[in-house]
Amino acid sequence: AFSQPDGQASGCGFPVAKVVALLCWASGAVVEVAIGPVWMSELRLWRELWPVLSPGEIVVGDRFYCSFYDIVGVMRRGCDVVFRLHQKRPEDFRRGRRLGRKDRLMTWQRPTWSARPRGMNRRQWKALPPTLSIRLIRFPVAIRGFRCKTITVATTLLDPAAYPAQRIAALYRDRWLIELRFRDIKTTMGMEVLRGKSADVVRKEIAMHLLAYNLIRGLMWQAADRHGRPLHRMSFAGTMERLRAMQPYLQLYCGTDRAAALHELLLRWIAADAVPSRPNRTEPRAVKRRPKGEFQH
Repeated sequence: AFSQPDGQASGCGFPVAKVVALLCWASGAVVEVAIGPVWMSELRLWRELWPVLSPGEIVVGDRFYCSFYDIVGVMRRGCDVVFRLHQKRPEDFRRGRRLGRKDRLMTWQRPTWSARPRGMNRRQWKALPPTLSIRLIRFPVAIRGFRCKTITVATTLLDPAAYPAQRIAALYRDRWLIELRFRDIKTTMGMEVLRGKSADVVRKEIAMHLLAYNLIRGLMWQAADRHGRPLHRMSFAGTMERLRAMQPYLQLYCGTDRAAALHELLLRWIAADAVPSRPNRTEPRAVKRRPKGEFQH
């Protein structure tokens, strides 16, 4: 069952489910999710997703996942990582081997037994390699609206010729896209507040929302591919609106010769609704307004 956050007073608030998702960078589709109660560690849910990783993939994540244990776990599945450096890790660029400007090859030591991650037993700790080669890249952020002025990422893509620092910096910047995808799911599709009264029904609701989300993403992919448009210029909300408008006709002519023509018309409508090109767009964080007094109308 899902519980309420500890900070909520008795009788106030609602149960909260914690969801960790793997998303495809190319299509924006949800690959897999792990669902748990609000008290469950996000790292525990993230590690439940490891079995779906395929060799050759690159995992991009924020600093929360940048630990020795998690990087080794991903590498053992034949994948590489691009994580923002954890705030507790030193950023001394005088150490290691220089690969370029603000680009160093470092050697991380396995954490001591006393500093091991919570829940790790001695067998798991001994299975970790004694050292780990990590590449650190620091790059400036000169975009209005961004809180950070510099960002340091840790990656297992060690070859600077095959993986230039600028490409890795651009890839990490795309990590922000997952926040926009979650906005599509929670706000645009209305998954922020669920109606289920049991944990089983809530899980089914989440699964149905994600299924619909992936189908919409599939339509956007088809429209972009069929009409030669960039996928990132396709509008998620616009696709939903056009699909709703076309839905009665698709149901009416399902299984007939006209269904294919309607599908092509739908793809043409979606491709025509391209969002403007807005590089380095300022996207400030929302500030919630809350009641300040007893007499609010």
